[in-house]
Amino acid sequence: MMDTLLLEEMTWEEIQSAMQAGFDSVLIFAASVEQHGPALPEVTDTVLGYAEGVDLAKRLGNTLVAPVIRPGLSKHHMCFPGSLTLRPEVFRGIIEDYISAYIHHGFRNIILMSSHGGNFSALEEIAAHQSKCYPEICIITGCSLEELDELLIQMDQMEGLSPGTCGGHACDWETSLMMMIDERHVRKSRLQKGLVGSLCGELLERFFRDGVKSVSENGVIGDPTSSNADRGKRYFEIYQRMQEQIIRRKLNAWHNHS
Repeated sequence: MMDTLLLEEMTWEEIQSAMQAGFDSVLIFAASVEQHGPALPEVTDTVLGYAEGVDLAKRLGNTLVAPVIRPGLSKHHMCFPGSLTLRPEVFRGIIEDYISAYIHHGFRNIILMSSHGGNFSALEEIAAHQSKCYPEICIITGCSLEELDELLIQMDQMEGLSPGTCGGHACDWETSLMMMIDERHVRKSRLQKGLVGSLCGELLERFFRDGVKSVSENGVIGDPTSSNADRGKRYFEIYQRMQEQIIRRKLNAWHNHS
């Protein structure tokens, strides 16, 4: 049993031994450093990326976790102090360099994941392009942003919450997950409701075009005011189970056709 599945915490000898023992897959999470409303820190997506990555690696087996990439693509959050964003070409270059490095070291399955909404579509494009560059390597992504959005709607229903409570950003979902990981991450006295409702159509266009503040003055999409760690545990299990199923399906499809 290894002490850690995080590549950055391992020595090169430990990594070599793990690969010789069959660890041929690596999870690469792309996160962000950006505003998460008045109650959550800017490192939220990075914290979630590490938690999701380690848990998924255990579920999948023979999988290690790369250093979580941040910042990410967060242009729409730059209207709030402290947020960082990368140019799309810089973000793409970092992901491609991660991929080439891990292929160089001998990993055969590269799994690109996002713990930040703004990274999903870019990762899908990068995976498709890199698959053509390395046809002998399995390069896939996890769930889509659309699949996550649909799951958040279901979570509202499962928990008996008002529609939009799990709005997707600094909401009941993210705040409860952060409480599950460590209550100290959350400024409970600063929990505030933000935009609660369907973020689609013209509103979604404005969200990305004019920035988050154009639709939510405090940067929150959803209502975190009743968040709790127990609900975070339920959210986490449901989301991770879905992620595992999607990854296994994509891995099996690639290897069955290669």
